[in-house]
Amino acid sequence: MVTGRRLADRYEIAEVVAKGGMGVVWRARDLRLGRAVAVKLVAGEVLADPTVVARFDREARTVARLNHPNIVAIYDVGTDGDDSFLVMELVDGSSLATVIGDGPLPVGETLDIATQACHGLAAAHAAGVIHRDIKPANLIRTPAGVVKVCDFGIARLAQAAGQARLTGTAVAMGSTSYMAPEQINGGSVDARADLYGLGCTIYAMLTGRPPFVGESPLAVVHQHVTAAPPDLRTARPDVPAALAALVDELLAKSPDDRPGDAGAVAVRLAALRDDAAGAVPLPLASPLSLPSSRPSSPSLSGPSSSPPPGEDRRRWWLWGLAGCGSAALVAIIVTSFLATREGPPVVVTAASPSAGSASAPPPPSAATARPTRAPAVQPTRTSTSPSAVPTSPSARPTRTRPTDPIARLRLSIEEQVAAGALTAATATDLHKRVDDIAKRLGADDDKDLPKKVKDLRTKLTDLRREGRLTQSGYDALNRDLDPVAALAPPPPPKS
Repeated sequence: MVTGRRLADRYEIAEVVAKGGMGVVWRARDLRLGRAVAVKLVAGEVLADPTVVARFDREARTVARLNHPNIVAIYDVGTDGDDSFLVMELVDGSSLATVIGDGPLPVGETLDIATQACHGLAAAHAAGVIHRDIKPANLIRTPAGVVKVCDFGIARLAQAAGQARLTGTAVAMGSTSYMAPEQINGGSVDARADLYGLGCTIYAMLTGRPPFVGESPLAVVHQHVTAAPPDLRTARPDVPAALAALVDELLAKSPDDRPGDAGAVAVRLAALRDDAAGAVPLPLASPLSLPSSRPSSPSLSGPSSSPPPGEDRRRWWLWGLAGCGSAALVAIIVTSFLATREGPPVVVTAASPSAGSASAPPPPSAATARPTRAPAVQPTRTSTSPSAVPTSPSARPTRTRPTDPIARLRLSIEEQVAAGALTAATATDLHKRVDDIAKRLGADDDKDLPKKVKDLRTKLTDLRREGRLTQSGYDALNRDLDPVAALAPPPPPKS
């Protein structure tokens, strides 16, 4: 391949973007549409069998029909002389393998990446497409924090061409480290194989390495088939028990023991992510030492002829505490008023388990009292995902979300209107589309339900592209649309 070559008299090759066992990815320009693209030139020895080429062509065209923000889009597939190639969306970002190379990720960042990957997988599985090679190298994260699954169909091509044999020189350690047991044993593969690869990937994000490692590919795949996965919380004690349990489910040896639906896994991951984002650890200090341990605030350093407004309340609190006894300490609500010259006092509340309202964030001085985690356990990298941070106070959950997927989607639309991410007129149109989907869910003939779900997802993409829906609103609505999509019947088998 020479820089400047034109494939099919349309795609002008510029420079190498990445290399892999299946071929080389080039940055190129689509001369017909005038846009930058990525062109993957598939290794020639893979395409020696014409049957393999035809199968790959069919799969590539199926993937090209997918329209989802968490999937790298395929624009074209073709041949030029003896070369076969894929034309894909050019994504500006880094593979997750590169990100993990810098060390384990924080729990919240891991949950955000895994949730987005599940959204993409759910859309692909609903269209009857199985990836077969989910691993960090096939997940790309953009600078804006959007995660995209790439290389759909490549694994099937490699398998059909005979390169998936464990004795073959083309088998990469990275692939066998994330391969489901049924793939290793040559059994039938479905969506649950992708979820196994996702489980291995989550483990790698949290620990810096896949669950099974060895001196050779054969040693690794032997562990996939026979060995129990290592305890995630032993390697990473700060991982929530619910997340560790979900990873164990994803790494089950039998597909029947794993979750069967990527959309359902996405819902569980998103709930864990929301819990992690909403958890605010309190300072582990004795209540009696709070007044003296709080550093002086600049707003309190100005001249004053009388004690700050909160001083009497703090004294009252200490006197009351002295008379309560140690058995009542866990139920105390600590209230402090910090006076400022410019405005009213700021209330800082540490809510007891029986408190009925959410507590306000602690002041900056309280944050310094949090226990420090060991670097090997909790990395200190900053998440770049915009969806990990609420866009406004009104976007924070204030009520219990319904369990019915349709009701949850309707609530999500209203939440975006309240947050200013969506106009009321646009929300009305989205509600009509949801109504249409709900009618088909209750009908005997629901064969066009997948199309209705796809149309709604396309509408959300158009709104985001036109600037009529914010990125955070777009992510939230797609997240709540995935469980609805999971209710749609599978596509009919191809004849």
